[in-house]
Amino acid sequence: MNPPKPLEFTLDLAAAVADFYEYSMAEANLQERFSGIQTVFDLVVRKMPINKVIGAFEHEGIKYDQLTTRNYLVNCGLEQGLAYILGGKGNKELKEYMQNVQGITNQAFLGWVEQFKFEGDVYALPEGTIFFAQEPQLRVHERFEEAQIYESLILSTINSQTNVCTTANDISDVVAKDKILLEGGSRRASSPQSSLFNSRAARCGGFTASSNVAYGLEYGEKVGGTHGHSYVMLHPSEYTAFKAQGKLFEKKVCFLLDTYNVSSALAIALQVITEEKIGHFAFRIDSGDLLTQALWLHKKLKEQGYSRDQYELVASDDLTAGKIDRLEKEGADIDKYLVGTYVVNPPKPLGGVYKLAAFQETDGSWCLRGKLSEEPCKSTLPGIKQVYRVTGADGYYKKDIIAFDGEDLSDYLSEKDTVEALLIPAIKEGKLVYGCPSINEISSRRKQQLSKFKDIANYEVIISTGIRVKQQEILHQYGLKAGGK
Repeated sequence: MNPPKPLEFTLDLAAAVADFYEYSMAEANLQERFSGIQTVFDLVVRKMPINKVIGAFEHEGIKYDQLTTRNYLVNCGLEQGLAYILGGKGNKELKEYMQNVQGITNQAFLGWVEQFKFEGDVYALPEGTIFFAQEPQLRVHERFEEAQIYESLILSTINSQTNVCTTANDISDVVAKDKILLEGGSRRASSPQSSLFNSRAARCGGFTASSNVAYGLEYGEKVGGTHGHSYVMLHPSEYTAFKAQGKLFEKKVCFLLDTYNVSSALAIALQVITEEKIGHFAFRIDSGDLLTQALWLHKKLKEQGYSRDQYELVASDDLTAGKIDRLEKEGADIDKYLVGTYVVNPPKPLGGVYKLAAFQETDGSWCLRGKLSEEPCKSTLPGIKQVYRVTGADGYYKKDIIAFDGEDLSDYLSEKDTVEALLIPAIKEGKLVYGCPSINEISSRRKQQLSKFKDIANYEVIISTGIRVKQQEILHQYGLKAGGK
């Protein structure tokens, strides 16, 4: 009998988290002695995703999320991306798999598979940076074979965290600053690994804490949580369950009220509070009309003589930014929101891609490349690019310019403008040169950047003339000609 496989992700496995075509291209290049060409790849979101939840609607009795196009994204996941690039290396086990299972006999390729590692450069947007479509999040300089191998690994790491971080930012944006946002999406995560990504990304996006113990262990953070319905159902009655909770947690106790009936559960909880002489306590509501329940609870507690500073109210139940916004605006007076499903599972994935932007010719010159498509939104910009953020004399951001690295920007600037290059060195010659910031520092950068946009929905992103000209050259060379395809 074979034991069950945990399929755990380790650095030994990192380089194998790849589509086989990434290895097939390397083998083909090595076979035709076309290997070792220096290249530049971009990780870029080509168009803004339509996955921001702004409400809900019903069609034929089925409820759907109402979505709109995002105005911006929050960069996240770089720390793990860098760790995987630096730690993901060829090894003997991978070589033996290629030889014995895939049936590959090319000795040059098998030797490369056993020994390759990342020795190039990575430039990246720091985590917490606000960015827009067509602006590279990551720029990778490396030999083609090595650069291409990391495609799946980078995309699955940074796309997912950026998506969750941006969604968490939506939610934190509608919550008053004195409220607590607790991420509780581990049970809704697509995998144990993604639950860690989600917890981290939600914290970067503005959440106060996570309920995920593994995340807390990794980052040395205290996690939060109350008790589940199963705990109440396990006991002979709600009274015995609440009594046990009261004795154990005392002033930190939180009574989950909706296992059976909220009204009777509140009465039982208050009985326990009186018997155990608990001076401070909390209640959690998890289903039904949360606004109506919250208002009723406050009214009942006031009638019983309890002051507002004696208790906290926690709300859960598949909360979204829209649901929380309603609760905030209509006076639910909730202290803590426990958000899971809709922060760790944004309605649509983020479609960032990893595309070749340039390669070096034998004479040392650079050949610039951009993908073409009959769908313009699937095209990519050619060349070794930088993202320049322009700040006006008033201290607010004016525009972003996507241009060739080092391109003259004088035509786009006013006299008192200042310019910041957003892509900074993260890895140089295979060595880390980027000091990974803390979670709180990432979240602070996000907030600080957002405060400097006057009208982010209409923020200008310019693609430089140099890039536009080169894109047209490629179009004429490989794409549409005069008079048709």
